[in-house]
Amino acid sequence: MEENSLRQVDLVGRLGSSGVVSEIINGKRSISKSQAKILGEIFQVSPGMFI
Repeated sequence: MEENSLRQVDLVGRLGSSGVVSEIINGKRSISKSQAKILGEIFQVSPGMFI
């Protein structure tokens, strides 16, 4: 996220609520297939990197 100048708040709304984003970032929640696809688009990488 640092390399792309993104903050946690930038992912809210795309991945879910601020609570969901926080849990994903802190490793308390798994990333769903649809969230992996979104993250792949945001970071321009394969969604498989997030699953």
